[in-house]
Amino acid sequence: MIFLTYDIHLLLLATGFAWIIARLIRFAIHKRGSLLRELTLAVLFLFLWFLIQRTLEPFVLVLDRTPEPPNLVPLRGLVLMLQRAIDVDHRVTWFIVAINILGNVLIFIPIGFLVSVLTPNRHKGWLAFAIGLAISLIIELVQLSFIIRVFDVDDLILNSSGAWLGFVIYLILNQITPLKELFGQIASAQRPRAWLFVLLYGAFAVAAAAAIYWRDYTAYLQIPQ
Repeated sequence: MIFLTYDIHLLLLATGFAWIIARLIRFAIHKRGSLLRELTLAVLFLFLWFLIQRTLEPFVLVLDRTPEPPNLVPLRGLVLMLQRAIDVDHRVTWFIVAINILGNVLIFIPIGFLVSVLTPNRHKGWLAFAIGLAISLIIELVQLSFIIRVFDVDDLILNSSGAWLGFVIYLILNQITPLKELFGQIASAQRPRAWLFVLLYGAFAVAAAAAIYWRDYTAYLQIPQ
């Protein structure tokens, strides 16, 4: 098998630098901003990087890998996992199953919560669910090229459910008057064409990731075989 270590730290530097420049440009264009909103966006940006670190490490691609058969049947993997835990009926096995299931839900709660805080529209629940599903799908597709990773539709279900649960937590906290006022300030500070900024920055991140892969792959081809 042919292995290639992806330079994830270079991607972090490139996207981090671009994020700072992009935020400064938006401030210069619209001549207004909110420190609270910028801090919330920074937390979301850093959490997404934490998510990448947790789901894609050790960042080793297998260039000649034949992907494992994906699990495309909803809940089949979860049912099989629970059946095996019941058959074994051991504390460690149940702990592993709980970590696997709850971990996939809990790790996406901050995404749903932060998206709900940042958006001013009334459809925050669907938006949190859709963004959680989109991020989970991207991660699952990227994992197809990485070692010891496999596409699993159950992860999409658990991850997007976690994002929606983050929205529910937002609703609960939004009943507390000081927090409601704080969330309102953050959401109302959204500048015009925010989604255009998200799309453009996302396109840059994808292009940077592809460029770094091509650089690493080209360097690999120059190594005497």
